[in-house]
Amino acid sequence: MEIKTAFGNGNAVYDDSMKIRTAVFIHEPSIEQDENENRCLYYVGYIENKPVTTARVIATKEGTLVQRVCTLKEYRQQGLSSQIFSAIEKDAKSNKVAQVWLFAQDHAQKFYLENGFKVVGDQVMEAGIAHHKMIKKIK
Repeated sequence: MEIKTAFGNGNAVYDDSMKIRTAVFIHEPSIEQDENENRCLYYVGYIENKPVTTARVIATKEGTLVQRVCTLKEYRQQGLSSQIFSAIEKDAKSNKVAQVWLFAQDHAQKFYLENGFKVVGDQVMEAGIAHHKMIKKIK
């Protein structure tokens, strides 16, 4: 899989990320987009030039915040999101970032635990879905 990155929302990588996010999360893009779109670095994984998996990151005081992780249904269970996380962690390490963190939907915690994240804090509700903060220290 080829992974491309681009910063902000005025480029083809962002457009491909939104196609995946829309297909996975919603049917109405205005709900999926937020005020942070132009402040993020987007990661998109391509198979045979087709965008199939994505995540976005924001640099924060706590480290690299990962959001909007998703893979098209027909490409799941192939380790593609794990490859995206490897690229994110490699970039974080190159930038001397101490940790990567996120708010995982509770039903997806197993994936993040398998990728080295640890649950911290109490459950929070976002968009009516239960989440927990998870952190992974960068070595």
